[in-house]
Formats: sequence, structure tokens, C-alpha cells
Amino acid sequence: MMPAMKRTLLIALLAGCAATDGLAAQWSEIRSNDSARLSVDTASVKRKGDQVSLTYRLDFAKPQGDVYTQVKYTSIVTAVTLRCKPRTLSLGTSELYSGRGGSGVVVATAIPKPKERAFTAIEKGTSDEDLWRHACEKKAAAGKP
Repeated sequence: MMPAMKRTLLIALLAGCAATDGLAAQWSEIRSNDSARLSVDTASVKRKGDQVSLTYRLDFAKPQGDVYTQVKYTSIVTAVTLRCKPRTLSLGTSELYSGRGGSGVVVATAIPKPKERAFTAIEKGTSDEDLWRHACEKKAAAGKP
């Protein structure tokens, strides 16, 4: 390859890396215990009226899995939509990763069926309620003087 082409290719690659850097996830931990950590990608939060869509990640201290399928994973990244006033949520697609922090290989992708995507009530004291608080109460608190 000629030097000018190499230089042009290198510049294009670096520009591509810089462009994707702005799209990088920005994880914020909202709940943690000895067995798992729940984080929200603050860069993924999108509001439309009373509805908030975001991506969250669960990182497990020990690998999880299914004895029958032999699929083992240590983190899950899931899309979710929350409705603030009715306190409901709808789960979207989940990707199961071999490594912590949503790293490594995607070992499985779970796409909920339409019935499974239905909005359901958020139970008190659950990680779903933590997600709701993060998405819905922060908005209300930000509006207070």
C-alpha cells in the first residue's frame, strides 16, 4: 500500500473511533449487594412525556446459567420502558454477556414476545422500583426550585 493511502486509512480509522466514542455507554450504579450490581446507562435515557426508555445492566458476582442449555453469563444488558405516573414497566431485548460489565461475548439474546412486553406494575422494594426511581423521581426532583 502506498504511504498516502496508509495515512488516509489511518486518519479514517481514527475518525471512526472518535465518532463512536460519543456513543459510549455511561454507566451509573443504582443498586448493589454481594450477588449483583444494577447500573443504568445515563446516555441511553430518553424521555417522551411521562414515559422513559433506558438501558440497564446487571452484573453478577458469580456466573449465572441454565443447566439444560449450558449458557453461562455474568452480565445482562436490557432495554426497558417505564411509565412514571402509573408506575409500570415494559421489558425489551436483553443481551447476555460472558464477561462482567457487558463485556466479552454475547452468549444469548432474549427478545420478549409481544405478551411479555406488556406494561406491568412495579413491585415495591425491587430492582424495578430502583429503575423507576432513577428514571421518574430524578425528573421530578430536578424540576423543584
